[in-house]
Amino acid sequence: MASESRTQSMPDALQMRWWLAAAALGLGLVILGVAYYPTFASMVAIWQRSDTFAHGFLIVPIVLFLLYLKRDEVRHLAPEPTWWAMVPLLGLSLVWVAGELVDVISVRQFAAVLMIPALFWLVLGSAITWRLQFPLAYLLFAVPFGEFMVEPMMIWTADFTVAAVQWSGIPIYRDGLNFELPTGRWSVVEACSGVRYLMASVAVGTLYAFLIYRSPWRRVAFVGVAILVPIVANWMRAYGIVMIGHLSDMRLAAGVDHLVYGWVFFGVIIFLMFLIGAIWREDHLDDQTQRKPARPAARTHPAIRRFVTAAVFAGALASAAPLYAAWMNQRDLGPVTGLGEGPLAPDGWHAAEEQDLAWTPGYRFARDGRGGLVQPEGGNDPVGAHVLFYRGQARHGSMVGWANTLAGRDRAEDWSQTRRGRTAFDEFPDAQRFLLEGPGQQQLVVWRWYWVDGRLTTSPHEVKAREALNRLLGQRDDAALIVLYAPYGFDPDPAEERLRDYAEAVLPDVLDRLAEVNQR
Repeated sequence: MASESRTQSMPDALQMRWWLAAAALGLGLVILGVAYYPTFASMVAIWQRSDTFAHGFLIVPIVLFLLYLKRDEVRHLAPEPTWWAMVPLLGLSLVWVAGELVDVISVRQFAAVLMIPALFWLVLGSAITWRLQFPLAYLLFAVPFGEFMVEPMMIWTADFTVAAVQWSGIPIYRDGLNFELPTGRWSVVEACSGVRYLMASVAVGTLYAFLIYRSPWRRVAFVGVAILVPIVANWMRAYGIVMIGHLSDMRLAAGVDHLVYGWVFFGVIIFLMFLIGAIWREDHLDDQTQRKPARPAARTHPAIRRFVTAAVFAGALASAAPLYAAWMNQRDLGPVTGLGEGPLAPDGWHAAEEQDLAWTPGYRFARDGRGGLVQPEGGNDPVGAHVLFYRGQARHGSMVGWANTLAGRDRAEDWSQTRRGRTAFDEFPDAQRFLLEGPGQQQLVVWRWYWVDGRLTTSPHEVKAREALNRLLGQRDDAALIVLYAPYGFDPDPAEERLRDYAEAVLPDVLDRLAEVNQR
């Protein structure tokens, strides 16, 4: 009789654990939502304004549906708080703080979203969270990430289109992302990059692979196909649009209709991808995941204490990170002094008499800066430099960010920039090279470095990483932009030779001056 009574009481104890776990999990999610509301709101704002990430609105409903499908697989397992989950929660909190201190929105968004699976692990335990790993991982598609792919995908699209048109026997002239056929001119713009097709294909393809296949290798293979197909399809789409426009003497596919054509083409390609992928479907097979027996839950009060403790710890960590970041951002890191004024003229150079070149880097928020044109002794051709110093970037504005480019995003005049590779120095790190074109047919060769932690770099990611580490350790986030430039006519190579001579003369002085400012 005792054995029978214990058997009948087990479902009640298990149900009690699930109610406790649900309450603790719900409380933790509410605390995360409140503590990181600005971060989650920033994601929704991007979904609203960007067609590329509009699929983000569907991610949470899809995750809830996937969790519902997993209910029978986990309902017989007993939730059990896992204290090891505090480690990733703490780590993600620090990552979020770092992203907040250096204003990297994607870092904050990834950290906040990944806290949700960590919270599930903390409250429900390893056995249950392991079975929910795909739905929880699918939340990452809610993060609007991938804009960095726009520029390379524009270049790839232009490369393929021009090559395919040439293979078709049609003469074509290319200038960067612009090209001209005998019948008209074309440009590869951001909407032509195919990033929005790629994002949609990967998100839908990953879900399709999970639902249709059971083999991990088939799932991985199909996701790989979902990445490759939209890229190649976008190349074919661009080529098709150009050919339709050319063959119709620019009467077709030259306006809004080519956007409609692009989406129809993409839809057909994706449908065929799914149709072919269904040939190897395995959704008729049952998952072979073995269900572990429910753990005994004879005593209720200790379980209550564990779930309450888990919720309290999660809430404390979630609340501490924004509070610490807000306190750090309010700190005054001091004024910037000692950079000096006017052109940078090392030995053998002097300030140019005419300082009328109408260009400055399109970088905002600098705390101090100097620059201008110089000439070599006995020479007439000018070169120039601009040094901009940043400190307290959370309060005053960041050096590395979307708003800051050499050409400038908010200028009244029309400047454009294109990359030209890198320099090659023996003594100094390579610089990024650009060609700029502006009003009045002005043309400039520009070399750019970033300075952070006493060293030169061209990587914005390294700049942000070093700034984040310094801020987390309670130090300053000092950084500087170093730009050398020279005007040119038809050939930029002579201007680059002048820049090399000037760089070798001026960079040691600039680095010493920046180190002095950093110590003040």
